[in-house]
Amino acid sequence: MTPTLAEITKGLLEAYNRKTRHRLGQHFLIDPQVLARIINAAELNKDDLVVEIGSGLGVVTGEIAKQAHHVIAVEIDKELSKISQEVLSPYNNITFVAEDILKTDLAKLTHGRKYKVIGNLPYYITAPIVEKIITAEEKPELAVLLAQKEVAERMSAEPGSKKYGSFSIFVQFYAGVKLNSFVSKSSFLPWPEVSSAIITLTPHTSHLFPGLDEKKFFTLVHAAFQQRRKMLKNSLAEFNLEGKWFDLNRRPEELSLDDFARLAGHVKQASA
Repeated sequence: MTPTLAEITKGLLEAYNRKTRHRLGQHFLIDPQVLARIINAAELNKDDLVVEIGSGLGVVTGEIAKQAHHVIAVEIDKELSKISQEVLSPYNNITFVAEDILKTDLAKLTHGRKYKVIGNLPYYITAPIVEKIITAEEKPELAVLLAQKEVAERMSAEPGSKKYGSFSIFVQFYAGVKLNSFVSKSSFLPWPEVSSAIITLTPHTSHLFPGLDEKKFFTLVHAAFQQRRKMLKNSLAEFNLEGKWFDLNRRPEELSLDDFARLAGHVKQASA
C-alpha cells in the first residue's frame, strides 16, 4: 500500500531525528488534495522551469518534478536542503539551493529563462517574498503560493471590502490576483495557528498605467489608508490636488486602482 504524504513526512522526520523549526515558520504540507490543487493552478507541463520556495523535506518537490521539466528547490534551512537532496537523489531534474529566497537573484537563478514559482510561504515573511516575486527584474509567468488566509484575502480584496487596503493595491498594481481556495490547518504538519489559502499571482507584462509616477502613486495610497476611516479630503489634505474633478468626500476603501492612478495624476507635489 502506497504511504500517504503524512506518513512519508512523519517517517522522514523520525528517520533524520528532525523537529520543525518554529522560528522559520515550518509547516509541511501533508494533504494530497491540496498538493493537486497547487499543481493544477500552476498549469505545469514538461517544458516548465519551476522555482520552489521552501522545499522542506522534498516531498512536495518530488511531485512537482514529476510534472515539470526542471525544479530549482530553494530552502533556507541547510539541514532540510541536505535531507531533501538525499530523499530526491533518484531525480535528475532538480537543483538544490540552500539560500534565503529574499537574498536570491531570481534572474541569475533562472539564467533568464521563463519560469514559474510555487511556494509554501512562512507566514512571517509572506509580504517581502510576494514583493520580491512581483517586482523582480525577470518576473515569473505566474506564482502559485500557499499563504496565510488573511494575507491572501488582503491581496485579492476588491474596493469596498474591509480587507482592501494599500497592500491589496500594491499587489494588484504589479500582478493579476486569483484566490483559488482555502486550506485547513489539518493539511499541515504541525498544524499552523491559522488557516491558509492557495493564491495565484500573474505578474503584468507591461505597466498598467504608462507614464505614471509610481513613487507619487504609492505615497498617495499609503497616506490615504493611514487614515482609512477618514474622507479623502481629510487624509489627503496635505496634497495639492488640482481642480474639483473628483469626489474627495469618499473614503479610500471605495477607490479602485484606476481611481488612485487618476488621483496621483492630479497631484502637483506629494508630501515629502
